[in-house]
Amino acid sequence: MDLCQHERMIATRVARPLIRLHPPRHRRPASVFQSIATPQYRRHSFGPLSNSAMSSTTSPPASTTIDSLGAPSRLSSNMRTLHWVTKIGSLRSSLRFYELVFGFRVLRHEEFETGCEATCNGPYGGAWSKTMVGLGDEKDNFVFELTYNYGIDSYRSGNDVVHFALAMPEAVPRAVALGYEVKYERGCPIVVGPDGYRYAIVDPAAGRAERFWGVCLRSSDLDKTREYWCGVLGMTEFPTPAGLADLGGGGRSLTVGWAPDQAHLRFVDPGDSVPVDHALASGRIANACRSVEPFHNAAVSTGLGGVLNPPVTLPTPGKADVVVTILTDPDGYEICFVGDEGFYDLAVPLYDKVDWDLRTRRGGDGAPAPGRKEATAGTKPGEGGIPTVTGVAETESLASSAPSGAADLEFGAMWCKNCT
Repeated sequence: MDLCQHERMIATRVARPLIRLHPPRHRRPASVFQSIATPQYRRHSFGPLSNSAMSSTTSPPASTTIDSLGAPSRLSSNMRTLHWVTKIGSLRSSLRFYELVFGFRVLRHEEFETGCEATCNGPYGGAWSKTMVGLGDEKDNFVFELTYNYGIDSYRSGNDVVHFALAMPEAVPRAVALGYEVKYERGCPIVVGPDGYRYAIVDPAAGRAERFWGVCLRSSDLDKTREYWCGVLGMTEFPTPAGLADLGGGGRSLTVGWAPDQAHLRFVDPGDSVPVDHALASGRIANACRSVEPFHNAAVSTGLGGVLNPPVTLPTPGKADVVVTILTDPDGYEICFVGDEGFYDLAVPLYDKVDWDLRTRRGGDGAPAPGRKEATAGTKPGEGGIPTVTGVAETESLASSAPSGAADLEFGAMWCKNCT
């Protein structure tokens, strides 16, 4: 166990034959590929069946097509692509970019002591923060969710996210003036922001208020992608905007979404047979719906993709609770469905101010790691004291001195750089 020297670790009790570290604790659930062995079951779409389908087959079970309020899920007016979750290495650097280049505002900001039960911050159990940034209210605007894990300055990127596309030509001269890299691909400007994310800039469309066109992702098999996103989840296929059709490495592409005026997902298959690599920077797409159960049921019933989290209620201190389920498509892209009633209460923009002093004390955004505190009185486990240890040697010595040969540990700084 390679523990970093700056961490203060507190032995809380003599326990098990292993040393348990918390937080961080790696709690990402394994994907669940559950299939129901019912040959007569016909995989459904959330949308209405065609006339021929309705006349020639029986309808799927109501539990997989009707939400809790009795409306077909795809016909619920609240179906909306909400945001893309991105992991960032510095909130300060990210906000400088989004505010000055795109004119985004901090809509809400939340700090958490331990990792999200639905792995919103990735497979990390330590302290983290969530910051929603965008042009306006989340009911009407696609936004970014910026997740920051204390102790992690950067993530290895894969090939999954090709770019984000925004209809904001004014961002290009701003980016140049501020020193951000601007590339051109087939005549389209690509702004490169912090953490290496790419932003394709296109012209606005007449009559379209949403400035965010969508997210471009790599697909290893467009036929399976279409089957899952349209056939299982019930999204609709849309034409790709002219300014984006040639981006993403060429090859075939597929654009899907809930409605024409919302942000879309565009999947591209460059034809190079390279598998999708999510690495550690992988994010997820979030969608609002009337009820999350039909989407979870559909994923389980069809056996396509997987389930990271069955429906679970997530609390936010001082704000509304939300019910979510987290699914994965055949390429491993994470999809969050969240009940709209709780979400829109939670998502009321409060224009929170970030407590930068708190983040500095926690060692966030490139600040030094928190210093050690004085050890609690007592030096041996079992005598009412909580001894302080630093580093591998002291930890092994503490464990070997315990009757069971092991000890439970806590991290005084709420995170450990080497363990994340």
